[in-house]
Amino acid sequence: MTRRMIFLTPTFRPVGGVVKIFDYVTHARSLGFAVDIHCPETFHPGLPLFANDRFAALVEDPMTAMVPGFRFGLGDGDYCFFSWPPHFDHVGPVIGPWHDPRQAILIIQNVRWANPGFVGGRAVRVLGMPMARIAVTHQVAGAIDGLVETTMPTRVIVEGHDWPFFSRARSGGLERPVRVGYTTWKSAVGIAVEKALDNGAAYQFRSIRETAAWPEIRDLYHWCDVFLGCPGPEEGFYLPGLEAMAAGCLVVMPDVGGNRAYADFGVNCVEVPLDDVAAYVAAIRWLSGEQPWDIDKMRDAGYAVLENHRLDRERSEFGRFVSELDGDIGIGPT
Repeated sequence: MTRRMIFLTPTFRPVGGVVKIFDYVTHARSLGFAVDIHCPETFHPGLPLFANDRFAALVEDPMTAMVPGFRFGLGDGDYCFFSWPPHFDHVGPVIGPWHDPRQAILIIQNVRWANPGFVGGRAVRVLGMPMARIAVTHQVAGAIDGLVETTMPTRVIVEGHDWPFFSRARSGGLERPVRVGYTTWKSAVGIAVEKALDNGAAYQFRSIRETAAWPEIRDLYHWCDVFLGCPGPEEGFYLPGLEAMAAGCLVVMPDVGGNRAYADFGVNCVEVPLDDVAAYVAAIRWLSGEQPWDIDKMRDAGYAVLENHRLDRERSEFGRFVSELDGDIGIGPT
């Protein structure tokens, strides 16, 4: 009998939380599960998400189905995997009294799950429901501690990422003009910083202001010397910071909780207060004046954390978690 893992995704847009859902889709396939991916949007193979080679393979995979909407059922050996709090409205009735609650696996990707204002408090309420849970960082696990229902397992599986796609080896000091990159997906602070430093010869700026495919994002990282992390006020990880470190950029960003999983402020990146234009400007000017050996020291410290975030390690830990759930639920080998 082929076992299935049902995945619920709010969109096919290649944003960080959705990319992580699809990472787990590929993990499930490697574990031998057939997968059904439920989404309210219309699927077609040319979507930017599937420009990623790892996800492109799913399009032609006969054991992967793209299913419109959120109507589904579960067999006794199946699992349902979801990430967005309102999706519990679809998961809860399927589990009901008919299935073990551990057949629902919730991945918690942001410290804001502990914020009672997040999605009208629904996240906090879902944390109190019985199901299996994965927290993507110890920072996320710490944020939700005391809010989760305690009879079901919560496992920290530290975020893995395809950072080698973005990697670039660099050494030495900064060239002139200093090239500064940023995105505006979660904050427009980079635009204000660019205006404040628009003096021509000393700095050049480049930004991405719309949803972009990975090759375009990689081009930005490879072009810039300094990357301005512009996150929201609460993050579960903040992938651009790690990606930019993999590309050898010097990263300037605030502490937003989850990015502490890889950010050692003052060692592998520069900390600034959230959306503080003057602090970003001061950080860029400070980095511009640093000696090549100090630049290398910070850059190398960024490279050093990358091995903590490998996808193959994430996949192995997920496999062990599913095996433990199988044993607890009483699902035998198939």
